[in-house]
This record gives sequence, C-alpha cells and structure tokens, in this order.
Amino acid sequence: MYWLYLLIFITVVMVPDIFKDNFLGMSHERVEEVAIFLLGSFGILLFIFKEKQIALEKKEKEKEQRRLQQTAKDLIESYSYIGEINRKMDLLMQIGMGLSDRTNLTEKHEKDIYRSITESATFLLKAECATLVFFDITSKRVIKHICHNDKCGSLDKNPELFSMEEDVFMKQVGESIIFCSHKIIDNVRGYVIVKTFDDFQAKDNNNQEIIKYLSDQALMLYSYIVKNPINKK
Repeated sequence: MYWLYLLIFITVVMVPDIFKDNFLGMSHERVEEVAIFLLGSFGILLFIFKEKQIALEKKEKEKEQRRLQQTAKDLIESYSYIGEINRKMDLLMQIGMGLSDRTNLTEKHEKDIYRSITESATFLLKAECATLVFFDITSKRVIKHICHNDKCGSLDKNPELFSMEEDVFMKQVGESIIFCSHKIIDNVRGYVIVKTFDDFQAKDNNNQEIIKYLSDQALMLYSYIVKNPINKK
C-alpha cells in the first residue's frame, strides 16, 4: 500500500511533464489540474479504504480477544466447579467412612465427625457457620446442639423453629436456612442450621440433598451412641 502511495506521489510530480499539450479541447494547464485532482482523489479513496480495513481488523481482533477471554473464563469456572465437586465427594467419603467404622468409636472420634458435618455444611453453602441440632419432636425440646464456630451465637430453641410441614425438609428463617433429616429415630430428628449463606449455593439442589444426607448421618451417629456408650478418650 505504501508503494502505491509513493507511485501516486511520483505521478503527481511528473504530471507537468506528462501532459504538455492540449487534450480533448482542454488546455494543458486544465488537463494537469484534472489529472492531479483525479490522482489526489484516488489517493484519498485508498486512504479511506485502508482506514476502514484497519478498523475492521481491529474490531475482529477485539472480538477474538473477547472470545479467548470468555473461553479462559469458562475453563476457569469449569475447573473450579470440578474442584468443588471433588471436594464435596471427599467430604462425603470422609464422613461416610467415619460412620462406617464404629468398632473403635471414641468420644474424640464422635466430635471429629460432628465437626466434619458442620464444616461441610458451612463449606457447601459458603456460609458463616453451621449448627447441628438434635430435637425431640415429642417433648418439643432441643436435646443437643453442636457448633464449632463462635459466630453461631446462642441457639434459638423455640420449637416453632424446628417445625416442618409434611414432606418438607428445609426452610429459610431470616438469615438462616434449616435442613432436617428424613428419618426420625426414637422421636429425635437431626437438623443442620446454616447461618448467613450464599443464595446461589443454597438454591443448588445437589447442595441441599447433601446437607439433608448429612443431617441423616448425624442422627444415625447420635442414635447409635445413645444406645451404645463409647469410650471417652
């Protein structure tokens, strides 16, 4: 393109030498003016064409760059999602393995499992804290509650907090979301109360089912220990 501009410039300079005679009834001065005007117009058109071409290339480059950035973002989100799924599976496996081995169950082992459950619920919903509660549905009282985080504060033991409609296993109360176990063992039901949670994570059906599963497992452990006192080590 630059060579073409150079050629036009040289031609413009040489116009007086090229057109020395009258042409088509026009004086040679008029012919020179017309030639210079046409060459100048051609040069401007080439400049406009090149400018638009550069603008289009820039636009395509920006579009490609945005596409690459979006692809990189999608990959990061995919890896993050896979990482979270793996983490959730690890949590479930750890808790499941801990519950399956009851032959050498100790008080420390029990506390570790309860801690794993509350920490798992906190992690899943990206919450501030989680409290594990065992509630007697007959006497309407809290038998035991466990939290490993100072942010949990005092537990609201109002029986209405633990009431659930039939076939409903979770509900939101203020800034807390309450999950309950599907099972009831010896009139006791397990609850997991998650405080100050992430709305998006709380709406994830997988997270909801996992925490319901955790409340079931906690209740099974509690029921087993009530019937089979453990070593306090």
